[in-house]
Amino acid sequence: MKLCYHATDVTQTASVTHSLSSSNPQPSTLNSQLSTKWSVLETIPGLIALPGVWRQRFGAAFEPMKDLILRECPNLAQLLPCPRGCGLAHDIICRPDGSLIATCDADPSQPRDILLTPAEITPWEVSWSKLGHALFEVLGLHGKSAPLPLPNTLQIGAWSADGVPVILTVQVCGATFRRVVAELVARLHGRFILLAPTSYHCDAPCQELLAHARAAFFPLETTVLLSDNRRLRTTRPPGELLAQFTPRWNETDEAEAAQVFRLFGELLGMGTDLVAPPGRVFDLMVFKKMTKAETALECRCVASLITRRAALIERHFAMSIERLRAFASDLKERQRTVKGDRYARKKQGAAREELEQYDDGDKEDDNGYLPEER
Repeated sequence: MKLCYHATDVTQTASVTHSLSSSNPQPSTLNSQLSTKWSVLETIPGLIALPGVWRQRFGAAFEPMKDLILRECPNLAQLLPCPRGCGLAHDIICRPDGSLIATCDADPSQPRDILLTPAEITPWEVSWSKLGHALFEVLGLHGKSAPLPLPNTLQIGAWSADGVPVILTVQVCGATFRRVVAELVARLHGRFILLAPTSYHCDAPCQELLAHARAAFFPLETTVLLSDNRRLRTTRPPGELLAQFTPRWNETDEAEAAQVFRLFGELLGMGTDLVAPPGRVFDLMVFKKMTKAETALECRCVASLITRRAALIERHFAMSIERLRAFASDLKERQRTVKGDRYARKKQGAAREELEQYDDGDKEDDNGYLPEER
């Protein structure tokens, strides 16, 4: 397969690569720069390009964004758009000594051979799994990602107890973006949350379609930034950002949610020294909606042990795993609030709170079973 890129992109690759490799941008500059760098994804057809192109487009945010959303392709490019601006794409030749070159005769004042390294001609592409997971975590979503029969479009999770689908789409062409919006409205028959790098393609017809479906559009450039520790963060808490899709609790619901949160706190301290601790099983089966088999693989134990842990969880909460999943978003939001309060108290010099450890004196056997579970 021959990979080719815009000549204008690669023309600047060599100089950009050298200038940026010698500079080490300060983290404090990344937030303002990344707020506009999501637009890069809408300028690269196929979401694949040589590293020099990504580096030039992302600027100071290249290294963290590479780690967060890009992956290296297994194959080398076979064509090199001329970095000297002749407008042609040159064949990349591997010489007998193993060196890589491309040849250009356009400028007699420059050497004919263009020396290359494998790193310079190894394309990088957007990893949908990495990008989707990063947004899943920062937005506090639940559920699993699901491919959609639409170009460059993926469901990355769901929001709130109502399970509102959260869709990510990355399009270079405005017409394709509008087609994706129209098909989502027709396919989903209900509310959904649409994410895209920028609002550039979300014109009036798209907004009309979204309004009819009671859906909402959030451009990443104004909602998700890069923090000083080179991780993504939202401009506002997810619960506030997506408040219109969070079900309103009545007094009965609020009391039940508070009770679930209290019991959840107790569960986190139970059997922490066991194989497949209940808190870990709760996280995998309720927050991440894994099956018992998938949870057993994650915990590296037999499925029958997960069945017993799930039964323990259901007895503890007096409700099924399926019912508990409806509280997933609320539990995560309450966790963030509690952690924020603890951090504030710690900053003010208050004593640090510690969770009580659960210990009933019983020890598990080599297979992770308690005496009553054998």
